[in-house]
Amino acid sequence: MMVVGVDPGQTGALVLLESDGTFVTAAEMPGVGAEPSAADFAALLEAMGTPADLFVAIEMPFANNRASSIAQLNQGIGVGILLGVIGALGYRHERVRPADWKRGLGLPMSKDLTYAAKKKNSRIWASRLWPSEAHRWEKTGSDGVAEAALVGEYVRRRLVGEGRVE
Repeated sequence: MMVVGVDPGQTGALVLLESDGTFVTAAEMPGVGAEPSAADFAALLEAMGTPADLFVAIEMPFANNRASSIAQLNQGIGVGILLGVIGALGYRHERVRPADWKRGLGLPMSKDLTYAAKKKNSRIWASRLWPSEAHRWEKTGSDGVAEAALVGEYVRRRLVGEGRVE
């Protein structure tokens, strides 16, 4: 079984991983503005595999003091659209909190880290796991693919029972 990791943000992505952790492919989150395109997301999932072949791991948004209530509402609506597509197409899935996948993969979790430092850490960790794919997230602001891959890797390890995952 392969795993699709999903970072649902505006700069998010979908990443397909083999059951052994091999990075297969990635796609940017389709959409216009803050809202993902349900039809395009569905087409990407279906191109990656059938519901019998794939397990979808999607990062869940969380409320914080940095974002406005409107931004958080829009993020929640976007995730709801994606979950609706995943469910309607019959894909098995798991919603993953950012703190869970970061802790489970050993990323630094200090409250002293800035938002930019946390995103940089995601890019560094992804580069350690998939060095040949590091070009996909080498620039600041291109962390969506890295985080989608890490979300997928966290769930993949739990499903196959390997590696450090709490």
